[in-house]
Amino acid sequence: MSQQQIKTNKPKRLNFKKKNNERRIEKEIEKEKEIEKEIEKEKKIEKEREIEKERDIEKEKEKEVEKHEIISDKYINWSNKSKNIPFKSTKKCVGNGEKKLAEELGISTPVGGQNRTFDLIHPEMGQISVKDMTNDDCTLGTEGCNDMRKIFGTTIIPLVCWINKYKSKCELANKFYNEMHKKYGCSRTTIIDGIDRAELSKTNLTKLNELINELKKHKIEKKYDSLKSEYVEDIISSLEENSLQDKLNECVRKEATRMTLIIVDKNKGWLIVKDVNRLSCPRITRGSPRINYS
Repeated sequence: MSQQQIKTNKPKRLNFKKKNNERRIEKEIEKEKEIEKEIEKEKKIEKEREIEKERDIEKEKEKEVEKHEIISDKYINWSNKSKNIPFKSTKKCVGNGEKKLAEELGISTPVGGQNRTFDLIHPEMGQISVKDMTNDDCTLGTEGCNDMRKIFGTTIIPLVCWINKYKSKCELANKFYNEMHKKYGCSRTTIIDGIDRAELSKTNLTKLNELINELKKHKIEKKYDSLKSEYVEDIISSLEENSLQDKLNECVRKEATRMTLIIVDKNKGWLIVKDVNRLSCPRITRGSPRINYS
């Protein structure tokens, strides 16, 4: 081979090596890109798994909501369904937590209403009464007030009539008259004033219940002639074997038997009441019985 041929072949070899190097680098770059793609793919798959897992958790929560018998009398946390709905209501005739609960239960029908005895309506649970017990017990609506007035009319009002008629004739009636003109605990009014205003604190109501129980006991003993009065007969007939407190507890428990009663709490969530024995009437305010869940 001539010197000239050798000289012309050298650049070709160099070019060939250079191209090989370039191809090798390109392959490495492609390989790195493939690895990056695989990593991204794995990340995407992992993210999809996490999202699917969250969906499964939400589905489980939804299944729990459907099993009302299982979740009754247990608070269910507010879910993501209602996270954008404020608990506090700014709309008249719509109570706190009603819109939030409607979102949780998938209720699209109107919430609240001045002329309705219920707050929500559900295809399975029917009419729902919603009560906010975040900070305290709460009052009942129109039907609860009407039931309470009937109890007043057949027990408390006859008692007031009896003490007023016999206070100067009967030692027992006079004692009851004096005790009902006192304040108990931290009450701001006497029992008798509270009856006139339909405002009985917990301590005043407890004392009034004790007095009526004492009246029933004396009626059995037949010690006082004044106990033959029609007023006392009406009280005994109305209460039967119950106490005044029993009657008032029965009154508030009707809220959970007439319709589905759901308690809402800003922090705890919501709870379907099934065990009505956990409901009681601790006091009376503004002419309405208070309802408490314990």
